[in-house]
Amino acid sequence: MSLPTVLKLEGPVIVFGGGRVGHRKVEYISNFTKDITVVAKDSLPMPDHVKLSITDLKPQDIPGSIPANASLVIGALSDNEMNRAIGDFCRDRGILVNVVDDPESSTILFPALSHDGKLSVSVSTSGECPFLARRIREEVDIWIPEKARWLEVLGPIREKLIGSEEKNRVLSAIYGDPDVAGRVRENDLEGAQAKAWEVYNVCCKSESDP
Repeated sequence: MSLPTVLKLEGPVIVFGGGRVGHRKVEYISNFTKDITVVAKDSLPMPDHVKLSITDLKPQDIPGSIPANASLVIGALSDNEMNRAIGDFCRDRGILVNVVDDPESSTILFPALSHDGKLSVSVSTSGECPFLARRIREEVDIWIPEKARWLEVLGPIREKLIGSEEKNRVLSAIYGDPDVAGRVRENDLEGAQAKAWEVYNVCCKSESDP
């Protein structure tokens, strides 16, 4: 059973393979870090922030291609044996690795991701059926822009309420306010934020009243 979690990428990400699959992995990872190196014999055009190491990789080259401070390694070569060798090397050294289409060689799996601003929603089937995860993600894609606007409304107020026992009560009142919700739906972010602070002030006043 896989544990869904959020990974903080503090070191470089190394992607082996510059073809279409490797390119998709680069696009995915670029949402969260720009410290990416692609190691490949040939490579599709990559974003400007990606470093390229063009080499005809051999098994003995793997150690020199993965820095000790790597946050994540991705094996996306067309050579399955090389991908497995990359997976074995990383697992032996405690480096997180994702080997494409090989959950057994991986220590981390990529969920289907819907992303908007600071809001990310991931869907995982623990490698059992990526097709279903993608379909669910497509459904999430429809409503995530509105929820991302909610994050812009609630985030600053939640920060103001850190340490308060009334935090969830106040946030719930704002989230349930029809005027705030209507403005969020209409993409009136400034109006939604202003109304949210009005609700916040009413809640805080009622809390302080004898």
